[in-house]
Amino acid sequence: MPPRRYHLTSYGCQMNKLDSELVESKLRQRGYEAAADEASASVVLLNTCSVRQHAEDRVWSKLGKLRQRKRSEPGLVVGVLGCMAQEHKRYLLSRMPHVDLVVGPSAFGDIDATVDEAVARNAQIAATRERARTKHEVAGAGVLAVGQGVSGDAIRRDVRVRPHRSQAYVSVMRGCNMPCSYCIVPTTRGDEVSRPIADLVDEAQRLCDDGVTEITLLGQTVNAYGRDLTGQNATLARLLRALHEIPALRRLAFITSHPNFLSPDLVDALAELPKVARYLHLPAQSGSNAVLKAMRRGYTVERYLARVEQLLARAPDFELHSDFIVGYPGESASDFEATAALLRRVGFAQSYVFKYSPRPGTLAAERDDDVPEAEKERRNQVLLQIQEELTLARHQALVGRTVEVLVEGPSKVAGRLSGRTVHHRLVHFASDDLDLVGTYVPVRIREALGHSVVGERLDATAAEASAHDPVEVQRA
Repeated sequence: MPPRRYHLTSYGCQMNKLDSELVESKLRQRGYEAAADEASASVVLLNTCSVRQHAEDRVWSKLGKLRQRKRSEPGLVVGVLGCMAQEHKRYLLSRMPHVDLVVGPSAFGDIDATVDEAVARNAQIAATRERARTKHEVAGAGVLAVGQGVSGDAIRRDVRVRPHRSQAYVSVMRGCNMPCSYCIVPTTRGDEVSRPIADLVDEAQRLCDDGVTEITLLGQTVNAYGRDLTGQNATLARLLRALHEIPALRRLAFITSHPNFLSPDLVDALAELPKVARYLHLPAQSGSNAVLKAMRRGYTVERYLARVEQLLARAPDFELHSDFIVGYPGESASDFEATAALLRRVGFAQSYVFKYSPRPGTLAAERDDDVPEAEKERRNQVLLQIQEELTLARHQALVGRTVEVLVEGPSKVAGRLSGRTVHHRLVHFASDDLDLVGTYVPVRIREALGHSVVGERLDATAAEASAHDPVEVQRA
């Protein structure tokens, strides 16, 4: 029997990337092998995102191309996983009848059995059509697994399945209970479900035993972790302290946070634990109280600023990252100017800026999308320009300093390697020594760019000589 080979493409957020690793773990345990490329795979899976229309458009386009391939390869199994599968369900099969399986995020735990079912059904359909010598549109197996199912967190993770040997994501919770009016995540991923601290420590320990030194904890609202674990006194602060005890772990980060859950005990943990990365992704979304109220974010600009001040008072070395949405229904020119003012006032180290995109089934989609597309684009570019200026200023302040870099791999520029600092800054330096990937090296910064910095790796003697320089290093 020829080997069963799969190819899996992920779209969207870090949670999707981790979900793909869990799906791969389950498939390999079932005897499937990863294909070298999509063309050599007999099972092609797309793990999808529904947060914005652009992400969905990419998947629809990809499925159209796979329909052409399936006409000549009727045995090919095509699967759609993730948030688009959950959102569109049977409509997806109606629009793309060649698709063999549609699996939502809540049903990843038995993805191996679901794929097997689709393979078997698809083989029967292909054989029937071959006997009939039909030239009609090739139909898919139509396996639908959405809504209730076995969670991906039920998978005992194969820690060897990950793209980076020294880095890993760990999902601490699934779903979201927040009522944000623009967001489809509660619909596609369901209610919050947290994992016990003991399970997370076990998974992190196994990852570290396999060479991981940096772990990023994931959750839709990660600092709300533990609210559903009744009687267990589980909080993100307690989890961070437990993971901090793993000797081989050198860096510990988490995303994405909500301002309402930046609690005093979490601030204390961030200030006191040296292995915790020195940045916090704390999306503001808007600098206008009127827009924040319409978004149902549950805080005001003043409350957001107060939380930031509380953090920086205890941990002044922290930097803030944010998300912003421009062109939300009803956002006026003055609302937008308030957002620009907030961006400048906080001085975010990094921001992701998105043009509002209506998502079916959300409260915001019921409102008139009244900001013209051209104005959305203008506002988007204004915020990006402000953020680029802020980021460049921070990078210029690093010139001449020495930073500790976790090397991630080759840069896009030949002859360079790239990595991240404890503040999540992207650093490039001249080297072609791939043995450095996964190690921590000192780099003296020589050049500041808009989205990264460039430096030179220091040898042991030079690093020792620079030990008294102002540095951005791990406090471990």
